[in-house]
Amino acid sequence: MIKGRPIKSVAMIHCVGSRQIPGMHEPDENGRLNEYCSRVCCTATLQAAIEIKEKYPETVVYDLYRDIRTYGRGHEDYYVNASKSNVIFVRFEPQNLPAISESEQGDYRLQVTVKDTLLAGQELQIPVDLVVLAVGIQPSPISSLVEMMKLPVGADRFLLEVHPKLRPVEMAVSGILLAGSCQGPMDITESCAAASAAAVKASAILARGYVNLDPFVAVVDMQKCTGCGECVEACIREGAIFLREMEIEGQIRSVAEVNPAACQGCGVCVAVCPENCIEVAGWTLKQYSGMVDAIIGCKGATGGES
Repeated sequence: MIKGRPIKSVAMIHCVGSRQIPGMHEPDENGRLNEYCSRVCCTATLQAAIEIKEKYPETVVYDLYRDIRTYGRGHEDYYVNASKSNVIFVRFEPQNLPAISESEQGDYRLQVTVKDTLLAGQELQIPVDLVVLAVGIQPSPISSLVEMMKLPVGADRFLLEVHPKLRPVEMAVSGILLAGSCQGPMDITESCAAASAAAVKASAILARGYVNLDPFVAVVDMQKCTGCGECVEACIREGAIFLREMEIEGQIRSVAEVNPAACQGCGVCVAVCPENCIEVAGWTLKQYSGMVDAIIGCKGATGGES
């Protein structure tokens, strides 16, 4: 009941705020669209529809959807059971979204107008007492954490794992593991699985008692460094490279020094150094120059442009 009035009819609308199409849907105040599927909404909406029909069988339930995606193991049963429970399915196209207005019928509060593609695009006017929106899952605003930890973020603004199959709970930033819906919409089963995987990864590191550092880190030639500090400003990892006063050839100079435990070997400092005094171990500037010369030489030998 709502404010003492019994609910005789309910409309549930899928994909509200999800699967938005550029040029068709309006972006938010930040100019963004949520083009991804939130995945868990369909199953949750169908489960709610089934529970309504079980507890209040006289209530008419309309399920308005673009597509039904019950992707999990056994989740297709929700769709089958909803059909058996006499839930009425109405399919709409994204360019013809359902419109909600006040009902002109005194027995109902609202009216949902929609073109049903299951009925060859016939326009339906559905009187209902309640409209339920299956709102898409959006990532929490954690820009300060992302900036502080230099965390990779995907196009959908969720945190990005190294590889969805090979390293599904690890991030490019060493020592940080993912679990749950911070990396995308998940139900409780997937969240628990991700949390278990992250716990196993963490326990393996702790049980070993030490951490193997990546050997491919930045190396500074102290003789060439002038201490301009451009590498420090460009570094994406705080504390990975810093300026330090050292005595070199009898003179006190400010030079760049690398913390190998924090350096990721990304090469950003190599690109900005005006003196070419920084290299990534194992990937020297001479090696790159040699590869470029070899490519140019091969093109010249085959008659290509150089």
